[in-house]
Amino acid sequence: MNSIITTILVCVLLTGVARIIAQEETTTNKPPGVKSEETKIIKASVEKINKDAREVTLKAENGRTVTIKVPETARNFDQIKPGDVVTAKYTESIALTVRKSDDPPSATGREAITRAPLGEKPAAQRTATVQINASIEKIDRDKRELTLMGPSGDTRVVKVPEEVKKFDSLKEGDQVVITATESFAIEVSSPEQ
Repeated sequence: MNSIITTILVCVLLTGVARIIAQEETTTNKPPGVKSEETKIIKASVEKINKDAREVTLKAENGRTVTIKVPETARNFDQIKPGDVVTAKYTESIALTVRKSDDPPSATGREAITRAPLGEKPAAQRTATVQINASIEKIDRDKRELTLMGPSGDTRVVKVPEEVKKFDSLKEGDQVVITATESFAIEVSSPEQ
């Protein structure tokens, strides 16, 4: 994963910790931590196709239509027909734990992409996982805020909601480990399927 993408992910994840940290793990023998997972599924029907321009007009369940350009890398474009149903599923899972460590902050990541076999209806799935270690630089107990430093040296202040009962056990120097997995799958099926 290149450094620009890593830096962007660090910024996004560190600024999003306040939203994520609102859910506390229920296991008592683990260090303070949270996990959040959200899945969205969107369905639309194929209204029309412009094969020469590689454009598909989709109509969502709410009646809105959108025309999208399908890239050349998308396999099996010629298999799409009016009336087909396009299902897109997006899942975001983020886990945050606190651990004692002398390791400096770091970021690692991996990505996997799969596509439908040639000749079948179009389908693809992309899964990307990034793990970021950030250190707690400062704790403001009155405001319930943490100042976190990521691997690039950038700091972000995040507010910790009242629901997080283990906030008082955090200490400056503790390492926050954020593991984020993002999965996006799209498939086209005939209406009778």
